[in-house]
Amino acid sequence: MNSEFEKLKGTGLQTVDTEKVTLDFFKMLKKISDKEFINILITSGYIPDLYVADSKEETLFTKLCEALEVDWASRMGFEANAVTQKSSYEDVVIKINNKIIVSDTKSFRLGRSQQAPNVKDFVKPEDYSKWANRHSGQKLGGLVVYPQLHEWTRKSDAHVYCSDKKNPILMLPYHYLAYFLERKDKFNPKSLEKLWDYEKIFPEKADSRNDYWQKINNVILEITGDEKKEFKKFLNLAETKLYEFVEGRLKNLEYQKNIKIKKIEFEISSIPDSELRDKFLKYRQEIETQYIVTFQERIQKFRLTNNKESTTYSKFIDSSFDKS
Repeated sequence: MNSEFEKLKGTGLQTVDTEKVTLDFFKMLKKISDKEFINILITSGYIPDLYVADSKEETLFTKLCEALEVDWASRMGFEANAVTQKSSYEDVVIKINNKIIVSDTKSFRLGRSQQAPNVKDFVKPEDYSKWANRHSGQKLGGLVVYPQLHEWTRKSDAHVYCSDKKNPILMLPYHYLAYFLERKDKFNPKSLEKLWDYEKIFPEKADSRNDYWQKINNVILEITGDEKKEFKKFLNLAETKLYEFVEGRLKNLEYQKNIKIKKIEFEISSIPDSELRDKFLKYRQEIETQYIVTFQERIQKFRLTNNKESTTYSKFIDSSFDKS
């Protein structure tokens, strides 16, 4: 993906052709085996931390995560497509037994400031109802696909929202999709629709992370016919791959940090002493007075009138006596 942005240098173009890159990505995925695809899925959904927030790179990355979900569904034998409209629409639509699932494909940075996302950034139940109502025919419900390392440790409103039988929204980490694909020849993939039978699974809403996954995992074992020890073996294998992936990301960040340090050292060593003192003086002046400048800007913006000749109260005095 990064190579596509490298091609832009010197062309005058501002961004890549997202649609073309996505189509090329689908073509690439079709060339790889299920086994290779499973390894990709397990560690999917983690936005590179050095991508600028809301950047073109981040936007393209999220589109390719959606493509991964679509390709997974196709490999499972389901109908699926990514939704091109982005504002207030689901990311992916999947059909199992001709019944519709509206899905939101999540991706997060490993280095985000919180262990888990804000619930409102993870699931909004009212959105799923709105998305589903746009489709005719029978609906199974909603789906949130997300990277495993961003789930809440014990409990969250997300587990409550995603166990509501009135609006079934299933949470599935990417490595669970990988598990289904790895086992697909041992069970009927279309029986996965049972995961949305919330009348049976969640007669009452889940009260914790453990409660949610104990119930979902039991249904998965019923569907796949797998033994608990084999299911846990796959999940532990996924954990090992996730650990190796995180370690790799940390090493890459350390490498990038060292490159930056060496660049700074080289640039500083090339500056004459007198100029260096001037630059350092300016740097300290900016850094150590920035909080004062911030106060000044806020006072001028919020406490004075536009012409800075009176306070904002001056406009209110007359109206406090007479109706305008």
